[in-house]
Amino acid sequence: MRSLLLCCLVALVTFYGLLFSDLSLDSRKIYEYQYEGHVKFGLEKRNHAESGARMKAAVKIVGSSADTFLLQFSSVVFEEFNGVPGKSDFVAANQIAEKIAAQLAKPITFTYSGGNVGEIRAPSEVTDTVVNIVRGVLGFFQVTVKTTQEIYDLEEVGIHGKCLSSYAQKTNTKVGVMDLTQVVDVTNCIEMAAYYTGLATAVENKVSQQKGESLFSTVKYTYNIKGSEQGGVITKAQAMELQYFTPFNVKKGSFRMEARKELVLTSVKDKTQDIHVNGQMESRGKLMFKIVKNANIPVVMQNLDNPVPEATKLIQRLAQANAERIDSTTTEEVMKLYQLLRKIPVDKLKQMWTDMKTNPDQRYWFLHTVVEVNDRRILEFLDQYLSEPQLNVLEALTVIVQAFHHLETSPELLEAAEVWPGNIFLPQVTFQFKLIKKNKQQQHCFSFPQPLLNMAEKIRSGNDETEKILVLKALGNAGHPRSLKTITKFLPGVDPNPDQVDKRPRVVSAAVQAMRLIAIRDPHGVQLITLKLFLNRELEAEIRMLAFMTMFDTKPSMALVSTVTAHLLEERDMQVVNFATTYLWSLARATTPDNHYLSTAASVAMKILARKFGHLSYIRSSATRMDWFNKDFLVGTAAEAFIMKRASEIIPAEMMVKLNFHFIGRILQLLEFGIRPGGIRHLFGANIPGFNGEMSKTDFLAVYDVLKKWETLPDDKPLFSFFTRASGQELLFSDVNKAFLQRLIRAFSQSAGKDSMVWTCIERLMQGISWRGVLPFLTAEGRYIQATTLGFPVEISKYYHVVNGMSVNGKRSNVKLTENLGQLLTSQITLTTEGHIGYNKNLWLFYGINTDLFQSAVEVKTTSPLSIPVHVVAKINVPARKFELEIPRSNKEIELFSFRSNAWVISRNIIHPDTPKKTPIGTNEQSQSVGQKYAQVRAADVMQNKWHAIKKMCSKSSIYGLAFCAEMDLQRVYYQEEYPLYYFLGSTHFALKVAPVQESSVEKIRLEINANPSSSSSVSVRQLIDTLRKMAKGIGGSPMPLVQLKVVAESGSSQKGYDTSLYYTPEGEHTSAQLILSHIGESPNWKMCVDAAVTSVAKANIGWGEQCQSYTMFMRASHVSGSKPELKAVFHWDKIPEQMELYGKSIARYIPGMAFLWGFNQEEKRNARQEVSASVIAASADSIDVKIKFPEVRQMSLLLLVQLTLCREALTSPVPPAYFLHRNRTINSFPQA
Repeated sequence: MRSLLLCCLVALVTFYGLLFSDLSLDSRKIYEYQYEGHVKFGLEKRNHAESGARMKAAVKIVGSSADTFLLQFSSVVFEEFNGVPGKSDFVAANQIAEKIAAQLAKPITFTYSGGNVGEIRAPSEVTDTVVNIVRGVLGFFQVTVKTTQEIYDLEEVGIHGKCLSSYAQKTNTKVGVMDLTQVVDVTNCIEMAAYYTGLATAVENKVSQQKGESLFSTVKYTYNIKGSEQGGVITKAQAMELQYFTPFNVKKGSFRMEARKELVLTSVKDKTQDIHVNGQMESRGKLMFKIVKNANIPVVMQNLDNPVPEATKLIQRLAQANAERIDSTTTEEVMKLYQLLRKIPVDKLKQMWTDMKTNPDQRYWFLHTVVEVNDRRILEFLDQYLSEPQLNVLEALTVIVQAFHHLETSPELLEAAEVWPGNIFLPQVTFQFKLIKKNKQQQHCFSFPQPLLNMAEKIRSGNDETEKILVLKALGNAGHPRSLKTITKFLPGVDPNPDQVDKRPRVVSAAVQAMRLIAIRDPHGVQLITLKLFLNRELEAEIRMLAFMTMFDTKPSMALVSTVTAHLLEERDMQVVNFATTYLWSLARATTPDNHYLSTAASVAMKILARKFGHLSYIRSSATRMDWFNKDFLVGTAAEAFIMKRASEIIPAEMMVKLNFHFIGRILQLLEFGIRPGGIRHLFGANIPGFNGEMSKTDFLAVYDVLKKWETLPDDKPLFSFFTRASGQELLFSDVNKAFLQRLIRAFSQSAGKDSMVWTCIERLMQGISWRGVLPFLTAEGRYIQATTLGFPVEISKYYHVVNGMSVNGKRSNVKLTENLGQLLTSQITLTTEGHIGYNKNLWLFYGINTDLFQSAVEVKTTSPLSIPVHVVAKINVPARKFELEIPRSNKEIELFSFRSNAWVISRNIIHPDTPKKTPIGTNEQSQSVGQKYAQVRAADVMQNKWHAIKKMCSKSSIYGLAFCAEMDLQRVYYQEEYPLYYFLGSTHFALKVAPVQESSVEKIRLEINANPSSSSSVSVRQLIDTLRKMAKGIGGSPMPLVQLKVVAESGSSQKGYDTSLYYTPEGEHTSAQLILSHIGESPNWKMCVDAAVTSVAKANIGWGEQCQSYTMFMRASHVSGSKPELKAVFHWDKIPEQMELYGKSIARYIPGMAFLWGFNQEEKRNARQEVSASVIAASADSIDVKIKFPEVRQMSLLLLVQLTLCREALTSPVPPAYFLHRNRTINSFPQA
């Protein structure tokens, strides 16, 4: 009996296993489902607005063959949501529903077997957007059932891509129903249905990404499956996808996407007749989401059916609206123009160019917007443009740089680039190699173009230095590891055939720098090469330093840093030692995540090197780095400066500056500038005769005497070379040779005649000119698109757009040139100019659904226009060395600068593209103005702050009849626990304005600069300075005038304003300078006097008030070298205004508390009254001792006045202690008044 029961149980389990063995659809049945799906974007906080979309439909599945099924949709409903949950609801968008339903009415088939959705087929007129919606429905049927396991993991293909799914199932054998849960890891898919474009040159950094992510997603499916003889049938299925995104760190607050869908079986019927699918059907792929790479810029929406006339109208309107000044209201129209141009075929683009090129304003707008057609079409257009007979070189260069900025990598572009015209060599190769940069999202693997490597081999065998440098720079822009073998053939000591290597330092330098980007992709290969170069003492010092820089770009291991450190201990070239040590010192203090491990290795290295190289000189080669990183924002910056010198030369061999920007796990190499003095370096040699380093007149004359010999330099060697890089790509490289400088000097010489370009420019200026120009530039376009469970694409986009503009109308002058430019030296010139200078900068952040039918998203937009009107009359009296600038009074209020920002939830659709629904993401409830404390309310166990700050501050000048005003209007709803995201959400408005003072009678403001002032005043001056010096117990001399500056407001015959005069007083070998500021008008005896000198001590005496005697203060700084170099500074005052004294006392109250927080020891000692002094001592190789002495300071806790001395020892030095070492400075006693 027991055996029989056991057999029955086994049979029962087996039976139910067969019932659920596979999900299946019976081709003899008709399945009817009700489908509903919606998506929302917002913050998931009370009283915060959200945007969303919802779709409903009846779905019928009918078998047409054993494994092929027809999908039919009916009763399609589409609704939009834009508002606050609980106060707003979904609103029907019937016309969008009709558009979707019209396409879903077409026959759509799919294959299905064993729980796997196969090929999807549909007519060609069904758009990819609608097919993706179909994928969202069919995604419910892609599920793997295992009856023998309750928990199991599988890698399978779904709508998001090939991802890991975790299943958990439980079967109710009594009713024959299985509950199945599926969780999909869509963050770490093996193959992801996603697309990324923009910022391809930004380097990914895994250590930075470990600090925090800006995007996180999770997807969960639940199924109710009923067993049948044919297999399991889905009776109900639900899915929920949650995604969190922030421009910063998701740990600190984020936007939220919630996507939900549901499929409910309503009936199963027997099929009464066979189904035949009519019409042409095309394969549309499988279940994985298909990215639609359309021209649909997410921040705007418009009808793209007829792009040419619409684009033409927009260009005409933009040209007219921005002719005189930048119109900040046309920003969206520029984005629409980009969108339209990306839809126009190349032949139509060429025709538009032909129609517009003769109109200057339309020409500007067309050329600088068509460059954003970021595919092969722009190359074909540029081919025609660059063939124009009268090509403007500056315009062409600007257009080419803009065009290459956003080109998308593709095999077609690579093919087009290789046959592109070669008449502009450097930009061509720069572009070719930019195309080869590896993009993580690309499915293509581009091979390095062999023709370029062949070109490099051919050039290497020649003797043309410039060609070698250019081809190496092109290889450097590519950053492809395959070019490393070719680059090594230009490096002495690395190439196995040393006789064939060009050892000229300029070529070797270019070869080392060509590895800068390869260091990221093949760090080990670059480390081996750069280590060989660094250890090769036969190379020039700057080459070894460049190799050291490049080696550390690879982020070397502790072992390699230790190896380098060991060799540095044996190094004899102190230029190399100083460079390496200062770089290691800077890296030891690095805070950016990419240097997390390297900073530790550098710190250990410095401890080892400090024993031998503790005191170095900053006048040698050096490397300096400053950086900053915020883990909440996941952003930071880093700046590096490198000076590379040879021991035998006083001028550096190379100098470089780098600026990087860190953001959410990526590093963007923003800017890099380098200069290589060539002939200039040889001209100065090892020293400058007569130069003693005091920066006195003698020193400047000594430098001038050397520079006068520049014409003795060889003609075939450049005086200096420079380069500029942006986003890691070298955009500009140039040699400045002697011939160029000679042409420049001849053009500006007094004897230059009508053949001089300067003559032509001045002649046009004298006749009166009118010029205006506009430069729109889409600086950054970054887009990330991926699938959602609904089949809608979710997009994260960042756009930064700038429009720069300037207009000038110069009226005729009173000077005519007849002989040569020397006439200008005996002329009086008057020029009246009116115009405008400005820009408009806009930043968009878009997070939401973006399709050709509708958009639903969170959108943050900032705009910051600058508008400066220009209306001046310039008068130049060359013989008298006098310059005047007159600015007439304006009776209008002028907004110079403003900044606006807000976060919205937006809903756009193609039916009403010009009237989107927009709601501020934060509500204005319980807002309060400045002066009141913000309200604090408990909402969802999170502290919420709501406040509204409105403030206007104006500073009026009765003298000049002007008022400068700052306006601020801030509205915020944020949560302290989720800083920093919520702090930035809300409305922001800030403006700077200048307005006339209505009661003022000022007619104009006049600025006067006199470079030949009269010496008659040297006596209201010697007396003032002598009086000031007597008070400071200083020495006297005879001041001599240098320059005089007046800024006065004129009203009829009366004048008010200020007169500033600069004097110098020779005192033996040293020179002191004096500045006298006098009041013109009502208080002529009010003056400010400043007496400054640098001798053995840098000092300054300041007095102001009646004849500079009412108030006085003195400052001094000195330096003492030795085993422990020391810097000292003293600030002393005799009498200061009461308000200044009150400010000082209010600040002093916080000194004890701040000193405690910063770790200073506090001592009560008798210090000098009315004096603050500080000393900084280099205590060790990487630390300093600091002592600060204060007069009476009030102890907040004791309410007592005490004299404090603050001390702290072994404080980490902000600069290398070597920087304290230069020359010995003695310390004089400070005069007491």
